[in-house]
This record gives sequence, C-alpha cells and structure tokens, in this order.
Amino acid sequence: MTGTGTDNGESGITVGVLTDPVAMPVLIGGQLAQDLPQILSDHVDPTREWTVQVRQARLPPSDSRHTAMMELAQTEMEEHGWDIAVCVTDLPMRSGKQAIVGDVNNGRRVVVISLPAFGAVNLRRRARAVVAQLIAEVHRPGTPEEGIEQHARRRLPVLSRRFQRLTPDQDGVDARISSRWGSSQLLLGMVRANRPWRLVWGLTGPLVGAFAFSAFYLINSTVWELATTLSLWRMVLTVIGALAVMTGWLVVYHHLWEPVRSRPRGEREEAVLFNASTVATLSAGVAFMYIGLCLVNLTAGLVLLPPGVLQSYIAGSVGVGTYVSIPLLVTSAGTVAGAIGSGFESEDSVRNAAFSLRERERREAFREKHEQRQQAEGRYGENTQE
Repeated sequence: MTGTGTDNGESGITVGVLTDPVAMPVLIGGQLAQDLPQILSDHVDPTREWTVQVRQARLPPSDSRHTAMMELAQTEMEEHGWDIAVCVTDLPMRSGKQAIVGDVNNGRRVVVISLPAFGAVNLRRRARAVVAQLIAEVHRPGTPEEGIEQHARRRLPVLSRRFQRLTPDQDGVDARISSRWGSSQLLLGMVRANRPWRLVWGLTGPLVGAFAFSAFYLINSTVWELATTLSLWRMVLTVIGALAVMTGWLVVYHHLWEPVRSRPRGEREEAVLFNASTVATLSAGVAFMYIGLCLVNLTAGLVLLPPGVLQSYIAGSVGVGTYVSIPLLVTSAGTVAGAIGSGFESEDSVRNAAFSLRERERREAFREKHEQRQQAEGRYGENTQE
C-alpha cells in the first residue's frame, strides 16, 4: 500500500498502531497515541499533521521477516486508510544472540516492535523513541549503502544510547534497531511482560498454606527464641533458602523446566532463555508473595505480641529487631510450608499465573514441536529395528 498523505502532498499523515490484545501492548499502544504526534512533528516532519490511531488485533507469530504480521498490518492499512502501520507485540524477537527491538519494511510501510527487548523499566519512553525512529525510516528511508556516520546523523535525538540502528542483510527488513545489552535486557523484558506480581493472587494454594502456617508459627514461643538468637547472616540465608525452596518446588513439581540437551542446536538457546525467564519470573513472584506475607506477619506481631510476653521467653531486651526478626523467620517457615500447598495447584493454573498469554502460547508450541520430533524419531527407530 502507498501512503496517501505522504505521496499526494496532503498535510496529514495517519499512523495506525496495531497492538496485541494483552495488557502491556495495549497500554503502550494507548501511550503511543498520546505521545507520538508531538514527537513526530518535532523530530521527523514539522510540515505534516500527524495523527495516530490504535486498534487491537491478535498478531500472528511470524518468521524472521515478520511476514504474517506485516500482511495483517497491510490489510488493516487498506481498511482504515493508514499511511504507516506499527505492530506492537510482546513476542520476543532475536537474530542469533542479538535482541531485536524493532524492524521496518519500507516497501510495506510497516514497523514491528517487540516490547521484551526494551527491558523492564522506562518502557513508555523507550518505545516511543524507537517507534519514532522507525517511522522516520519509512517517511525518509535511507539506503543500504549508508555507513555508521550516516546512520548516526539520521538518528533521532530521542533515541537512547542503549539501542543501535542497523541495516541488516536480510530480505524484507530495511532497517533494524537492536539492543546493545542483548539477551540480558530481553530476559528482563520477558519477566516484565509476565507480570510476576500476579503470582501473589494467582496461586491460592501456596498463599493459603503459607498464611495458615505463619499464623501457627507466630504464636509459637520456640520460634520467638530461635528468631532472636539467629545471627544476621543466618537469617539472610534462611530467607534466601525459603525463596529458593518455593521457586524450585514450583519449577520441578509443575514441570516448568524445558529440556535443553535433547533439543537441536538451533533450539537450545531458546530453551535456555525460557528456563531463565521461568526462574526469574517465579523468583520475583515468590519474593512479592514473601514481602506481602511478611508485612502481614509484622502487623500481626505488633498487635498480638506485647513486649511483656516476649520478654518472658527470650533472652535480652525486646526492641525493634525483635519485631523484625520474628516475622522474617515466621514468613520463611510459612513459605516453605506453602511450597507443599502448591501441590494442590494444577500445572495449567501455575502456568496461567506465572506467564503471560503470548508466553504460554510460545511455550506450548515450543513443547509440542519437541514432542512431535521425539515421536517421529521413535517411529523411525522402530522402523529401523524392523
């Protein structure tokens, strides 16, 4: 499709933002609608009147050229009269070990950006800067022969130094912006997209179990004595150990670990990334759960445990440290007990609580592909033996 506003000399250019119908892309799409017109007018073309429209659509998984996604964007462009289309997805994109933030196809006039590659913080500012840069590529495209100096001169001042503009040797991609931090920033973005704080209310079994056992431990005088005699480093190890037990139990018991060695070489890096995302997401979610439960126990301790009662059971004076150490130990013990409570959760419920919708879809497709390959290899082995 050819952009009507750009080619016919009209003063207006309409940018259509197509977002995945899930939380983070929808939020970023709405923010782009607010921010982009002014940024594009200031940094790309002040002679045009920029308009941004946002629509939600289920963006399909695509190949390295985003063929299916760009075809859908072109259909939406024709239907709504857009000049440029921007696809906003939470599907991670990589080229080897390089985390892809965004790609642009000048012929199609379509931009694709991947939110996980932006990392976990300042998502709004980074997304609008990259989208503005790629829209500038469409509005005033460069040439593949441009060198580093030309790229630098055409770079928008709002684009962060953590990103770099490239011209990949790849059909269907005229310009690319990648992350200088690579897989580490991609991993943080994947964890952010999973929204690990949802684990607090998404897993009722561990939460109820941890709360019930905490209530029992909180009025146990033996726990009071032990908490006030533990050294700082022992208490720290206790807290870390409780978090590790809960996280490890969730991963192992609910089969969230993706096998790596049994996969082809091309899939091993993705399996490692999935596993790292699983551990990081669950660790963060369990930490949120721990903090919330600890605050509840701290409040309950202040109400139920007067200094006079504690003084009759512990050595030394009762102070602030006493009312901090007891909830910490109580919460750690309750968290370990809550790990057992997670056994009452189904595997699907744990996956729903831990991962975003698109992440679950990617993992299911990845796992099904591996199982189908194993079945095919098993049938081949049987036929060979016959």
